[in-house]
Amino acid sequence: MAEVEESNKSRYQLRFAAGEYWILDMVQEGIPYMKPLSVNEVGAAIWKMMERGMGQEEIADSLCLEYQVERKIVLEDMGNFQKMLQEFGVPFREVKG
Repeated sequence: MAEVEESNKSRYQLRFAAGEYWILDMVQEGIPYMKPLSVNEVGAAIWKMMERGMGQEEIADSLCLEYQVERKIVLEDMGNFQKMLQEFGVPFREVKG
């Protein structure tokens, strides 16, 4: 997993509006406009833990406990979430453990 780089914590922000979680790029530089990225509750939880600097294992443990889900499923979801964020353009610093 990765953590949100310190320099990007103010650029990319998680917000809750209209009953959904959104990740917004707060530093838009002209055209094209980058639409906010809608994420579910689990994605929002992962984002918050990444912002706190938690590693993959810590995040997986927390999600397994919170949602009573098998670790294999949690790790797959975490990988999919990270891929989605990379496609959105959010730079990360890899975190081990």
